[in-house]
Amino acid sequence: MASHPGSPFATCPASPPGVSPPPKDAPLSDELTNLSDDPPRLFKFGLEMPLVRRVVRLGVWVVLAMVTQYLVNVADNAMVGRLEGPEATASQAALGVAMPFFWAFGGFFAAVGAGTQAITGRRYAEQDYRGAGQVLFNALCIGVVTGIVGSILGYIASPGGLGFLAEGGGAQEDLAIEYAQIRMVGVAGMVVTFAYKAFFDGIGRTYVHLWAAVSMNVFNVILNYLFIYGNEPLGIPKMALAGAGYASVISTYLGLLIIALVATKKHYRTKYVFWRLKHLDLGIMMRIVKLMIPSGAATVVLMAGFALFMRFVGVIDTEAGTGNVYGAATKAIMDIAGVCFMPLIAFGTATATCVSQSLGANKPNLAARYGWEASRLGVLAMLVISGLFLAFPEPIIALVSPNDPAVPAAGAASLRIITIGLPLMAVGLVLSQALFGAGANVFVAVAELLLHFGLFVPGAWLLGPKLGYGMEGVWVAATMYVGALGIVMGGKFLSQGWRKIKL
Repeated sequence: MASHPGSPFATCPASPPGVSPPPKDAPLSDELTNLSDDPPRLFKFGLEMPLVRRVVRLGVWVVLAMVTQYLVNVADNAMVGRLEGPEATASQAALGVAMPFFWAFGGFFAAVGAGTQAITGRRYAEQDYRGAGQVLFNALCIGVVTGIVGSILGYIASPGGLGFLAEGGGAQEDLAIEYAQIRMVGVAGMVVTFAYKAFFDGIGRTYVHLWAAVSMNVFNVILNYLFIYGNEPLGIPKMALAGAGYASVISTYLGLLIIALVATKKHYRTKYVFWRLKHLDLGIMMRIVKLMIPSGAATVVLMAGFALFMRFVGVIDTEAGTGNVYGAATKAIMDIAGVCFMPLIAFGTATATCVSQSLGANKPNLAARYGWEASRLGVLAMLVISGLFLAFPEPIIALVSPNDPAVPAAGAASLRIITIGLPLMAVGLVLSQALFGAGANVFVAVAELLLHFGLFVPGAWLLGPKLGYGMEGVWVAATMYVGALGIVMGGKFLSQGWRKIKL
């Protein structure tokens, strides 16, 4: 039975009146704006399937690519977790403080992708294909320079920064510093890869990064196996956590090589004309950097908050005399939660492309509908995952930390706690990426700063070490933070200001 246009179950027709359908062989990226510009309706039960199908078709490649790339980091944690008990626990705790520190540097400079995707999407929707190629050329110039700077600064800062964050000290601190310094060598490759990724995402070719990410992850797992545990016939010594760092760096540059080779294909070279020195444009660079700095600052704030979060867990470990059990359990929960939030960020990235192209096509209402429909889809997915976390917390944690039974037992209650905030987390993560696509990067950065250091960090300290609620207390603070993030981003997206930003 067809829905009445005024009913809450109504959806937009596949080809709205007055909008010609795209050719059957048209790429998905050409379909994104071929819909009506009707205003969104928030209070309805049904999903607007024409939009959902486009976001899913575009986003599934981003999800697979980001999850695959994320597995590079999860593989490190899971595979060092299969070392001998005490060594595994110390290594996982070291990763818990090293990874936020690494991403604070890598993520800041990799935010060149935020501006690149937003501006590329606008140029593509305007059918200014050479303008889109010019954006990539300037983004690569920025990426090479800032990536090298990021690698050097991160390497130098690792001993002092991780010496402060590794509250447990001893093996955890030494392992964290060694691993972080190795990973910092890969920051330059990661930054340039993100510039390429942002361009391909901006033109709707989200599957390109998937090819690079799958190859990178497969290669990383193989090298992890050889480097972490050693291989006597090949003359490779056991390097434990350091081996995981070397494997990740080598894999990062392999991923860069693959995505750069794709960009050399004739179709892209002739349509977008990347490689022209005359395309070097200070104005474009400044626009990219203008969007990069707040996006990168938001990443630094996020990672600084999580690093301090891990330090508070280290304090709890020290006071309880449990070694690094709570630290290892927290890292395991972060990896498990990452399987949730990485797909959400990925669908948010796809939504950002839809938003930026819709705004470029002068369809702000369509841009808004894309954001709300993607959020609804994320909420439904998180409700299902919440049920699994509530029902099977210890077996799920044991998938990441199988060799120390104390770790799943220590983390079970905290994994159940975070299920409360997962639906609002979906809203916050999807819409924050959508706002990046619109160019509202400053708002997202300021909101992250206020929520992290006004709620998340002080809440984790107060409910954890200060009042003595232990690991569960710090995860209650994390749940409050993701809930507030959803409310703030939802409120901003509900407003009209982001629709008027010029790029």
